[in-house]
Amino acid sequence: MIKRAIAVLVFVILAFAVASALVGGVASLSTRVVHFFRPGPQLALPGTAVGDGWELFAETEHFRYYVRPGDHIPRWAMDLAEQHLDVATRALQVSMPSVIHYHKHPSQLDLHEATGSPSTGVVLISEDGQHRELHSVHGYDPHEVMHALAHETMGEPPAIFDEGLATAFGWDWTPGEQDVHVRAQALLDEGRIVPLSRLLTNWDFRSYKAYPAYTAAGSFVKYLLAEHGPQKLSQLFALDRFSQLEEIEQRFASTYGESIYQVEESWRTALQSGILSTAPSRSIAQESTIPLAVTGIVLLAATFLGAVLLIVAGEKAIDAVLRRVRTAIRVLGTGFEFTPRELGSPSPLLEVQVDLQLLHRMERRWPSGQSSHVVL
Repeated sequence: MIKRAIAVLVFVILAFAVASALVGGVASLSTRVVHFFRPGPQLALPGTAVGDGWELFAETEHFRYYVRPGDHIPRWAMDLAEQHLDVATRALQVSMPSVIHYHKHPSQLDLHEATGSPSTGVVLISEDGQHRELHSVHGYDPHEVMHALAHETMGEPPAIFDEGLATAFGWDWTPGEQDVHVRAQALLDEGRIVPLSRLLTNWDFRSYKAYPAYTAAGSFVKYLLAEHGPQKLSQLFALDRFSQLEEIEQRFASTYGESIYQVEESWRTALQSGILSTAPSRSIAQESTIPLAVTGIVLLAATFLGAVLLIVAGEKAIDAVLRRVRTAIRVLGTGFEFTPRELGSPSPLLEVQVDLQLLHRMERRWPSGQSSHVVL
């Protein structure tokens, strides 16, 4: 009976783990269990107001999260933001010198009223100039995180490089998004890829629809980073946001040793061949989902192993207890003789004949050779 109960308990645990992995995804499984293995966000007390209608929600190593009253940010989003920032800083060979103040807005209208920006996300400098303020309608926004990192450590160049770097590291707001090279290759095959000559100045870039412009810039900057490294790219970020076309062309040529249009041809050739879309992207933050997957697999395997160990240990413990009980019964049974005293009485009593020599061997200090009657 006990073994069956243990088996049922183990089955329930395994069923919960499998259901969590299938229904909620690996991130859901990690959210429930991973905080037992590593420190996570330090949640603020509910209602910790910080002014202007904001409440402090949580703090991590590189982020301080604020929400409107009643809103929240999921644990997986905060974990991925830290992983994303770690991948980006290693790829760019920089470090974030200050904490990013992340403001999560409940709607785009709320963000517009608070910042004046018509977009879904924007990075601003705080009033005291000490840190970057990230405003987004999403709890997880790798694109804006990249803006905060780049602006703090490298500069604010023309949009083709600024938005290109942010798009190379994140365009979507869900983990596992499609690689920017794959999207750029699709535009190239459809004849919709935008020539870089039409995107170089800030004004030209903003005059195009977001998706084609951002995708072309993201793929190109990702190509530059992979082929030539972060040091040369950082020199482009020294340009002013509103630099003129000639200045941009000269800076690029002096940095890379050839014109931007020559490098554009190499990028297009590589893109058309499919090499870029199939190459591993170790420096880009799509890989930030791997630790979650590994965590989920480890947790599932650990749950199964723990269930097996629990069954084995439980069976051994039960067997040990049963052996001790049987031994005690045998020992006591040799020294007790049970005989009925009054079988015909309404409440029959049992008379026990006790061998006191046996009790003496059991370290009872009774005189040997005697006997006694015990009425139960």
